[in-house]
Amino acid sequence: MHEAPTPSALLVQDEVRHAFGWSEADDVASALQLQHSLHDHELWNVTQRNKTLMKIKKQLLNAERVVVVGAAAQDSELQTYGPNTAYVAADGSVGALPDYSGLACIVSDLDGGIYLDTAARHAMPVLVHAHGDNVAQWQKKIEQWGQFNSPPPLVLSHQVNQMIPGMHNYGGFTDGDRALCFVLSLGVQPEKIELVGFSLNHVGQWSGVTDIPKKLKKLQWMQRIVSKLGFGHFIQP
Repeated sequence: MHEAPTPSALLVQDEVRHAFGWSEADDVASALQLQHSLHDHELWNVTQRNKTLMKIKKQLLNAERVVVVGAAAQDSELQTYGPNTAYVAADGSVGALPDYSGLACIVSDLDGGIYLDTAARHAMPVLVHAHGDNVAQWQKKIEQWGQFNSPPPLVLSHQVNQMIPGMHNYGGFTDGDRALCFVLSLGVQPEKIELVGFSLNHVGQWSGVTDIPKKLKKLQWMQRIVSKLGFGHFIQP
């Protein structure tokens, strides 16, 4: 279904859990609950999710340029790209793409606020990520989005060291670097990929409500992952 993430992209997840004092058992529990809740879902069962993933993959592979959009993106930065550009937005940064033109999907652990909900209401595909402390968020979104006239197509991801049928571990940690891992895992050529709105010391305008000191600490991990993958030159100070 997709290329396996690099060992380093997976190893960092264990290191992040250790750094923040998080439990892998909590991550596993959240992922398994999400998997179970959508197992027989009319809209979001594994067959429908695989179709969504294949559609996203086709769009990304066929694009001339793939732009991963981070939370510090400016509208003007995204107006310079041509019509055959595909965008992968990290959570609330989808707000930088108001007409969703060229948007392939949103990568989100579901704290993107109004920008994420608005995009979901417009049936934009979402790569929903489960981790130990977002169970309430994904439960709420699944219930809300399922009532939309045109619910968003979904793909599911997790961050644990075991196989979970119908879910994927693409590697990475934050929505931004996980989005990059996702794009690479689908076989998109690295030279086609650009990052916009990735900043090391600035919490972007599209970030949801957040603990600023903790967020800045997370951005240090983002920089490490993105740089390890060879895209560190796109990160702004």
